Amino acid sequence: MPHHLRRRALPAIGGAALAALIAAAALPAAQAQDDPEPLDAAPAAALAGGDSILNMFEWNWNSIAAECAGPLADSGYTYVQTSPPNEHILGEDATPGEENAWYIHYQPVSYELESRLGTRAEYANMVAACEANGIGVIADVVINHMAAGSSTETRYGWNGSEYRQFYYPDAGYDASDFHNTGSAYCEIDNYQDRNEVQNCHLVGLNDLDTSQADVRETIAAYLNDLTSIGVAGFRVDAAKHISATDLDAIMDLATGDPYIVQEVIGAAGEPITEAEYTGIGDVQEFSYSYDLKNHINGSSEARHLTTMGTSWGYTSPAGVFVANHDTERGSLTMNYKYGQDYLLAEAFMLAYPFGTPASYTGYEFANSHAAPPLNSDGSVADAVCGTGAFTCVHRSPYMSGMAGFRAATAGEAVVNAWGSGDALAFGRGDTGHAVVNAGSSSITQTFTTSLPNGSYVDVISGSTVTVSGGTFTATVAAKTVLAIYAGNETGGGGETGTKDCVTVNATVSGTSVGDEVYIVGSIPQLGNWTAISSAHLSGATYPVWKGTISVPAGTTFQYKYVIVRSSGSYTWESTGNRTATVPATGCLNLTQTWNVA
Repeated sequence: MPHHLRRRALPAIGGAALAALIAAAALPAAQAQDDPEPLDAAPAAALAGGDSILNMFEWNWNSIAAECAGPLADSGYTYVQTSPPNEHILGEDATPGEENAWYIHYQPVSYELESRLGTRAEYANMVAACEANGIGVIADVVINHMAAGSSTETRYGWNGSEYRQFYYPDAGYDASDFHNTGSAYCEIDNYQDRNEVQNCHLVGLNDLDTSQADVRETIAAYLNDLTSIGVAGFRVDAAKHISATDLDAIMDLATGDPYIVQEVIGAAGEPITEAEYTGIGDVQEFSYSYDLKNHINGSSEARHLTTMGTSWGYTSPAGVFVANHDTERGSLTMNYKYGQDYLLAEAFMLAYPFGTPASYTGYEFANSHAAPPLNSDGSVADAVCGTGAFTCVHRSPYMSGMAGFRAATAGEAVVNAWGSGDALAFGRGDTGHAVVNAGSSSITQTFTTSLPNGSYVDVISGSTVTVSGGTFTATVAAKTVLAIYAGNETGGGGETGTKDCVTVNATVSGTSVGDEVYIVGSIPQLGNWTAISSAHLSGATYPVWKGTISVPAGTTFQYKYVIVRSSGSYTWESTGNRTATVPATGCLNLTQTWNVA
């Protein structure tokens, strides 16, 4: 699928310090000071309205490549975002007691594409593999600062590059390329002081003097190296700590028209605002994620979400998210530990047209600095869904399926909005309709819709919803979503016909709210042993889970049923693989019960 790029229009630190900085940035401040001159910039960047990003935090390059060629190819996501690809400090040089922490990727030693996530060749292969499946790659780039180096000891990065404080020869920097060295050294303490925020050092991370032409050129060369191997855009870490004038000048040196989204954590009354950066590209809107938590998991009713937008004080153009690698380790947003509420928020974000959404998938953690799963050599282990720490929550229909809903409803306005308590619904023009029930009990409602008459397949459950005369009636269980769209009808785009198909009626008990059941197996139509949206079974007639999958006549395959828990973990049938063959005519009918040892 095409990548609809247009003219381009808080760093990670120790866990406790990071949480404190994010919390401080979100609090109102006393007063503003000296606003900057407006930028003479190109129009702000944006992806197309149907595009969506999946932030694959700490997934290594080979695992992302495999996911692009597998489950993501069958999803609606059009971009993946990688963790920073630059060379970084060694895990042993993180804050004492936090060895191998995730944030070492945000402490660059050089701009070589060699890290514990993989090599340059593996990164390039990943970009090519994703592109071959219609998925662009956005790189998280750390260009505000370099690693916290010692003033007395030479250390070495992941790929062997030496560094000391204000000295990074393999990146091309010495002390003359940094702000406030020697006796002028200062660290950021007062976020009311623009000069301090943008010219002093953030908890020891050495702040680059981006007003200098040679520093700008060095950074731009790094960005251009990434675009030369096919990277389609950048998420700019710690953009707030770079003046908008300097960042705009750097991006003017970037080749092509990369998508740009910038991390600028705004706070009322602070002198540095998100609006300063909108002429460069999208700006991440942190308040959006705070509000999602408050309305889905907090004290405010979910029905109000159908009015989200600039009237809520949000910046535009905005990059929006439910959680990212920083916020999921704090208390202001949700994370995978919130289970079904997290999935409801992801589904709503993908269905609702404000901003460019970036979904998030990462790994389980017990503290704010926890490392991802590592190999014995310190490199990040492959992501294996269903076992280990990687949540793989993105494979849920609440995410991958709803990314498809977003793509199908691109450019369509919100219509026929409805809300009651913690339930809400809205249409997207005459192409789609979504219902979100964040409440604790089911709802039954007749909804007004602009969808044409027909029978549609619910993205989440796989059940059929019939639209007639501009309405449909549905019962939506507590903490679930219903989403239908044109092109995903029974007898239409989703038709499996009367042959080449497998119909499933599987009795599976022991599930909880938010769990989903899939048939998986040894063939692509069943995900090659991975849960995919097209092999999802509906729980509308629980405990019998039903679905129909298109499989060519004569195909013999092995299979099992699997429960994908609301946390993203897998529970498999405990006995051996089943085997079946699709008949030459008619459907293969599987009426079975979950196997236990």
